[in-house]
Amino acid sequence: MPSQALKNRQKGLVLLISLIVLVVMTLAAIALVRSMSGSNQIANNLALRQGTTAAADVALEKARFWLVAQSLNAPGVLNSASNANGYSPINTPNPIAGNAWAAGINWVWANPNVGNAPLPSTTINKPFNANGYAAAYFIQRSCATAGKKTPNRSGCDLQKMSPNEPESNSEYQMIYKITVRIEGPKNTVTFYQATLF
Repeated sequence: MPSQALKNRQKGLVLLISLIVLVVMTLAAIALVRSMSGSNQIANNLALRQGTTAAADVALEKARFWLVAQSLNAPGVLNSASNANGYSPINTPNPIAGNAWAAGINWVWANPNVGNAPLPSTTINKPFNANGYAAAYFIQRSCATAGKKTPNRSGCDLQKMSPNEPESNSEYQMIYKITVRIEGPKNTVTFYQATLF
C-alpha cells in the first residue's frame, strides 16, 4: 500500500500539469483570434482595392467617352482647354501633388448618376457611387503647346500606328493621358492613370 505522503505528492503534480495545459490552450486561442483578425483585415483591404478599381474604371470610361465623342464630332475642341470637361491640350508634367490635384489642374467629378456628363470641380457635394467612392478625372494631350497639331514636328508625343511601315506610309495618333483620383471609405485616396491614342 502506498504511503500517505506519496498520494499527496501525486495530487500536486496533476495540478501543475493542468495549469501548464491551460496556459498552452489559452495561448493557442489568442493566436487563433489574432489570425482571424488578420484574415478579416486582408479581406477588407482587397474589397477596398476592388472598389477603387471599379470606381476608376467608371471614371476612365466617362473621360474616354467624352474624348472619343469630341474626336469624332468636333475635333477642333481638342485644340484648346475645356475646363468644364477636365481637358487640357498641353501635357502637365505632374498633375498630382501628394494626395491631391496639383495647383492649376481643371479636374471634374465623374458623375455616377447621370450618363457621361461630368460635374465641375467646384461641386460641394461630391457624387459618391453606391459603394461610397467618388472619382474625379483630368485629361491631358501629350503636347508642349495648345493649338492644332500635325503629325510631323508637332511638339507632341505621337504613337506610330504601324511600326513596320516606312515613314512615308505611316500614320500617327495623338496620345492622351487620363488621370483619375478616387476618394473612398476610410479616407482612402487612390490615383490611376491610363494612356489613350
